[in-house]
Amino acid sequence: MEIIERIEDGLTFFQMELFYNRNVSHLFTSRLGWENNKVEKLLKLFNVPEENIIGLTQVHGTNILVVDEDIKNNEKTANIKADGMITNVPNIVLITYHADCVPIYFYDYNKKVIGLAHGGWKGTYGNISGKMLDLMIDRYNSNIDNVLVGIGPSIGPCCYEVGKDLAFQFMNKYNKFDNIIEKRHNKLYLDLWKVNYLQIRDKGVRKENIAVTKACTSCHNDKFYSYRKEKGTKNRMIAAIKINS
Repeated sequence: MEIIERIEDGLTFFQMELFYNRNVSHLFTSRLGWENNKVEKLLKLFNVPEENIIGLTQVHGTNILVVDEDIKNNEKTANIKADGMITNVPNIVLITYHADCVPIYFYDYNKKVIGLAHGGWKGTYGNISGKMLDLMIDRYNSNIDNVLVGIGPSIGPCCYEVGKDLAFQFMNKYNKFDNIIEKRHNKLYLDLWKVNYLQIRDKGVRKENIAVTKACTSCHNDKFYSYRKEKGTKNRMIAAIKINS
């Protein structure tokens, strides 16, 4: 499924064709035009007040925050430790920060529910994608056939070298998943895209309802920040999604 590069007011960002014409707005920022005032620029693109931007303290886990009207109106979420959010409240913009970790977008177009997850190796190992889908079903009575999932830009299996211990952990836990570890020139590479994709498929999401952008943040360091390529950069891209009113 194609990823679309867009430029607006000097800002380069990316969107997934899967979510077009679905009463939902989403994007993934780049390093081009987003150097400063990221949130202010998001407010303009999404046309919402600042209090409608909801973010978290990401801790590379699998906790998911349910964002309801009470949280929107009464609670600051910036200090809540979690790596996923879900809501059915329109005009709320869920955001997560990335510099190699996988942004995973969820949308139930029937129940009008969105979710957003930050999936590094720890969140992927803990199956944050599967937990998000379970929560959509349990809390909002989502039908899995109506759920769209987008796997956004992140470090790819071309670049994500891992040690033997971590490779073994993934192969042991996900032994029914084929080819999630690649061996090249005596080095091991983890395919976070494929693990998340197979976790999502394992929950029953249809193939045609999943977009895997396969845009590697390390390979395309001219457009994306990469924690690994840049040896620990503090800069981040933003994944964002909103139900339109």
